[in-house]
Amino acid sequence: MRRRTGSESGVATVEFALLLGVLLGLVALAWPLGSTFASKLSLDRAMNDVVRYATASPNAPAYDPDGTATTRRPTCTEVTHELYRSLGIANDTTAQSQYTIAPFTCPNNLAPGQTFSITVTKTSNLGPLGDLLSMAGITHSSTVAVTAAASGREE
Repeated sequence: MRRRTGSESGVATVEFALLLGVLLGLVALAWPLGSTFASKLSLDRAMNDVVRYATASPNAPAYDPDGTATTRRPTCTEVTHELYRSLGIANDTTAQSQYTIAPFTCPNNLAPGQTFSITVTKTSNLGPLGDLLSMAGITHSSTVAVTAAASGREE
């Protein structure tokens, strides 16, 4: 039988500490990528909701002052509010400032059968990963722009 000497008693603890540092570093670098990917998915889902909202025919038509029935389409402000509601940031102006909505033709200005299109961009910070990529010369900044576009036509 061989006896364990006192010099090997802390080896497992040292190995665990070294490995834990490496794993935490990998998580710190990978977390922003997952967050950016989740932002892209959320933005795509919200864009689908917005296009559906902008192109859906209302159940009850609106009437002009002369009594003729018209199809009421949402205004640009209503479309913007629907986008923020779909993203879950309807009352958060700080979160809304991270999004840039490209100019679009309001649905109420489109003739029936025309296409409604909207494009939204969100700036995401890549954190330590972005700093590393920037220092390595791969990117010019530690942020990335996530863009989603959608279009639809009411038939």
